[in-house]
Amino acid sequence: MIHDVATWLKKNPSKKEIVEFQNGPDKIKVIPQKIIETLLDQLTDQNWSTENFNSSTREVVIYGNVASGEIVGRKTFMDASLELEVTYKVRGAEGPITITRRLVGAYTFDIDYFGNSFTLNTAKSLCITNAASDLGRRFGKDLNPSLPPVINALAPGANKIAKTLEKIK
Repeated sequence: MIHDVATWLKKNPSKKEIVEFQNGPDKIKVIPQKIIETLLDQLTDQNWSTENFNSSTREVVIYGNVASGEIVGRKTFMDASLELEVTYKVRGAEGPITITRRLVGAYTFDIDYFGNSFTLNTAKSLCITNAASDLGRRFGKDLNPSLPPVINALAPGANKIAKTLEKIK
């Protein structure tokens, strides 16, 4: 059992646990799923599970000029979600207290981006990572606090929309 769970969850991940990759003009930081699962095992003494995994794919048409209807490409995206249930113990005044939390993780990604044929496994691991981040900084919360809207990558001209959204913030 972790001595002080609240403090442990507030700790930032170590630099060796973080992988950084370039996504267009942005650098994205992630904690790989294998490390997330190890951390979940540490926190819960291997008492975590996933349920209600759902996924679907959709095709997105990318327009060069929306007014003329000029299509410049198509991308296939996968939308996925699941529930992550974690049960862990914290020290209370009268002894250990058991806490069970149900977290929801969702992720949308371009299937071609990961370059593998295991899209369902990829989707599930991304959802687990996303759900676990709600536990605290130890699981990657606040790793990418200022990511631009996803719309930047979808269509030429979308940068104007993204810039407008940033001004509104």
